Amino acid sequence: MSRILLVDDSPHAQRMGERILSDEGYEVVTVSNADSALIRLADVDPDVVLADTVMPGRTGYEICQYLKMSPRHRHVRVILTAGVLEPLDEVQSQRVEADGILKKPFEASALLAAVKPLAEAAARGRAETAAQPGTAVAPPEAKAPAAPFVAVVDAEHVHAAVTVALDASMEAMVQEITRRVLAALRPQHPETHAEPAIAPLHPEPPQPATPPPAAPRYETVRRVTPLRMRAGSMLGLHISPPEPETPAPAPEGPAPEGQPSDRPPE
Repeated sequence: MSRILLVDDSPHAQRMGERILSDEGYEVVTVSNADSALIRLADVDPDVVLADTVMPGRTGYEICQYLKMSPRHRHVRVILTAGVLEPLDEVQSQRVEADGILKKPFEASALLAAVKPLAEAAARGRAETAAQPGTAVAPPEAKAPAAPFVAVVDAEHVHAAVTVALDASMEAMVQEITRRVLAALRPQHPETHAEPAIAPLHPEPPQPATPPPAAPRYETVRRVTPLRMRAGSMLGLHISPPEPETPAPAPEGPAPEGQPSDRPPE
């Protein structure tokens, strides 16, 4: 089974190319930049490489040039790809000895027509290289031509490593900067040489205040004097019958004229 390495920074192009080639039985590995492609060459060991000519950083031209100059990958076939509106330099493609040129978006018939003969040629080249005598063990004096130096730098990995390092040292950096600022603002007097305390970064939550002791409660005591019920009273009140009037004593002596006397006649 032939292996294909698809190098393209467009997720749509990766999905389309992988689906078309996988349906035909090819083993497809996709990467999004040239640096990742150069890292995966050793474990993928592809027969055909499809490389985009318009990518951030290194382009498909540089990948093709590296493969054609590497004795280990002399059997690999390279197809350079570009979008409909993207420029594709045919002169530079010939200079780097590209094996084919293909426009995107990928069409199933055109992609398979370009990949199939190159995959078969790569398989034959791999077999011929393995069958050559003396290829398994090279003589000590013979030195392979030096391949161009390629510095592999993954921006995402570097960004992640820097982020982890900063997160781990952030608290110590804040403490140190705070200490230096306070030391710079502190008056330079011998008697005030002691460093001020630095408040912790994560203070403990405030504790609830202790409630004051409850005031003693006094209950009002009502003293009730019972009323005695008496006969002949209303609403519990004593009502006595009125006392008889005492007649005034009659004056002694004769009654005045014109006024009858109360004394009985003798």
